[in-house]
Amino acid sequence: MIWVSWRQHRSQAIACLGVLAALAIYAIVLGTSMRTAFSHDGLPACLARSQATICQNAVQAFTGEFGSAVNIAFYSVLLIAPGLLGVIIGAPLIASELEYGTWRLAWSQTIPRTRWLAVKLALVTGGLIVLGAAMTAVITWYRAPMDRLTGHFLQNIYDYEGLVLTAYILCAFGFGVLAGLLIRRSIPAMIAAFIPWLAIRLGVEFLLRSRFLAPVTLVQNCAGLCVESGQNGGTGISAVPPATGHIGDWVLSIGGNAQGTQTVITYQPADRFWIFQSIEAGIFVALTAAALGAAIWLLHRRAA
Repeated sequence: MIWVSWRQHRSQAIACLGVLAALAIYAIVLGTSMRTAFSHDGLPACLARSQATICQNAVQAFTGEFGSAVNIAFYSVLLIAPGLLGVIIGAPLIASELEYGTWRLAWSQTIPRTRWLAVKLALVTGGLIVLGAAMTAVITWYRAPMDRLTGHFLQNIYDYEGLVLTAYILCAFGFGVLAGLLIRRSIPAMIAAFIPWLAIRLGVEFLLRSRFLAPVTLVQNCAGLCVESGQNGGTGISAVPPATGHIGDWVLSIGGNAQGTQTVITYQPADRFWIFQSIEAGIFVALTAAALGAAIWLLHRRAA
């Protein structure tokens, strides 16, 4: 059964290795240049002494050279890539058997259909976990110099370091498997699985993530006129260090009190990164388990 599953999915495995190899080549080329520039500009010593407060020109030069390539390109491509990867692998897993009629042979053997599905899911899920971990390792290595200036909470890189990238792929895969069983056609199942995955993905990112834990409030007394109430702040490349004075803090808002004598800053501390990663990854893993569990249950009840 394992050998048969490998034969059926080896082309997908080779394609995934190709994607990983392309990512690694891109990361090595740009990452090496980034590390050279980072050391040449004296940023390591500056960060060690002053949290980048006395080397703003060097920081701006470095981020101006590599900021767009590091953040915009990855965010644009990898926003949907985990979902596409998951549904492309997951949707045909059952749908292709139903679409081409091969289920008559596959499910008439001595191995029960639920065991047949469980073995395939175990093999493919294990491969996706390895792939997700490898992609995360490559991106984290590539991003390391920029992370020292912005931290890991930056919105367009948080999604690709830590645990969540693998969880995104698994969730899309689970949705694809379930959609394939229900729709029985691979291409429509991919579309039907990708749309809810993307909606959930964006909903968690823009609506829930900042509320995983209550933000910390920092009140600073002003010697003169404080900032106007409602002014936004952030941990983006334009704010190194952010208003909190600590690189990596996710500043949610900066405002002043009614009297204009204090600045009120709400933020998520940088040391909450792994807590946030665990919470968000847990949400997507739970959705994966629900989708795959429903697929196994429905396949068990499906008439032969």
